[in-house]
Amino acid sequence: MSTPLQGLTLEEQEVVRRSMEATFFYFDRHFHTGLGVSQESMRSLLRNWPNIDDSSDDSQAMLAINNSLNDLLYGVGISDERARELTGVDRIEMRRIYSKWAGLRGWTHTGLR
Repeated sequence: MSTPLQGLTLEEQEVVRRSMEATFFYFDRHFHTGLGVSQESMRSLLRNWPNIDDSSDDSQAMLAINNSLNDLLYGVGISDERARELTGVDRIEMRRIYSKWAGLRGWTHTGLR
């Protein structure tokens, strides 16, 4: 079974992974409140990368991916310069990858879930 994450190229997957790692720069004691997953869950997903299952809309992997990209782009609203530092790409490319991932899920839009 292929997951939405597996539908991304390896380069796109790396941007997603780096986005998930970047959340540790912006969230501390409010990590779960802001992202819907605990710090330990996020660390576990990153340890198991890329062997995570984001196919279910109720999975920790889906929440971590969706909410990391969403928050970096629209919540804390990082600049293009900061996006390149954290993920290796600018915000336009992050949005493109986010939209592609959402499309692979069958979603017609992105956003906090």
